[in-house]
Amino acid sequence: MQALSTWTDTSMQELAAIHVDAPPERVFDLMADDQRRAEWMIGVESFEYASDVDPDDPLGAAFTQRIREGGRTSVYQGEVTAFERPSRLAWRLSRGSHSMLSEYHLTPFNGGTLVSSQCAVGADTWLTRVMDVLFGWLTRRIARQHLAKLKELAEAA
Repeated sequence: MQALSTWTDTSMQELAAIHVDAPPERVFDLMADDQRRAEWMIGVESFEYASDVDPDDPLGAAFTQRIREGGRTSVYQGEVTAFERPSRLAWRLSRGSHSMLSEYHLTPFNGGTLVSSQCAVGADTWLTRVMDVLFGWLTRRIARQHLAKLKELAEAA
């Protein structure tokens, strides 16, 4: 499996960014709330840690996430790779030969929060690499939908 370990990974690309009219602490708390993840991450059906986790410091914690993809549910294994309240949250997901590092940065901006979503994709096979390139537009579209829903929820709080 290709290692996807840090924000500075050269394969990291920005997918989307949005201004949220809410303080970074509120936005971060909503993003970090495992029980509310499915409210803003479209397609997420469930999220479970592999063991008891300190909610204030889940860095390194392993989890399983079920995501609805088309007409089926896929099971991904994950790990929290960054947890810096209220500015940075990241996790790695993998299933088979496909792995993805998703990272969110929150920056105070113009009385609210600028939230940016970045992603790096790793693949072991040429077919998976080709599929990732062909469906990059879909990944960016999903990232924009996630951020729009996050904005709606954070501003309504």
